[in-house]
Amino acid sequence: MSENPYLSPSEATPSATVGLTDSGESSLQDIARQTFLVWEKLHVVYVAVLALVTLLLIVTTGSLDRRVLRVVIEGAVVANIAYFAGPLMETYIHWLGYDRRWPRWVMFTGGTLLAIILAVGVLATQWLPDQN
Repeated sequence: MSENPYLSPSEATPSATVGLTDSGESSLQDIARQTFLVWEKLHVVYVAVLALVTLLLIVTTGSLDRRVLRVVIEGAVVANIAYFAGPLMETYIHWLGYDRRWPRWVMFTGGTLLAIILAVGVLATQWLPDQN
């Protein structure tokens, strides 16, 4: 009995869905789940590193006013949104069939360093006098 190629995805068999083959490969959903679970553990490290850098900058300058607090909160939101580019890229890399271990560490390390540089740069502009 042959499969009907005109069936809707909901009527198709599991082997017809994206990422599933008879060779035992995982589905895109399984790949994404595994990847995001690993990145969620790394997310704790990411947040801790950025929080430590931010707190050190605030303590060493001795100034925490409303303007700095607003910038810190905005930066934290943006940094956490940008963080999820890593697991998205790793999921795509793995789904294409490439090794995902070394890109994970390159993306995590590079992204964390970039976030630190941006945090230092943004906070430094808050403590410098107006440069009109």
